[in-house]
Amino acid sequence: MDKEILLTNIDKIHTTQMGVDRIKKNFKLAHDDVIEYYKNKVLDKNCNI
Repeated sequence: MDKEILLTNIDKIHTTQMGVDRIKKNFKLAHDDVIEYYKNKVLDKNCNI
């Protein structure tokens, strides 16, 4: 049920530029669009939520 709610609302996920910077730093990501990166991770058929 929670997974369905997440997938239904995936387009509402957002953050501020400061949030992007913190996500990039904390997860050591080089991707500029971290929100799109994580959306793709969640939508991956192998993702286990």
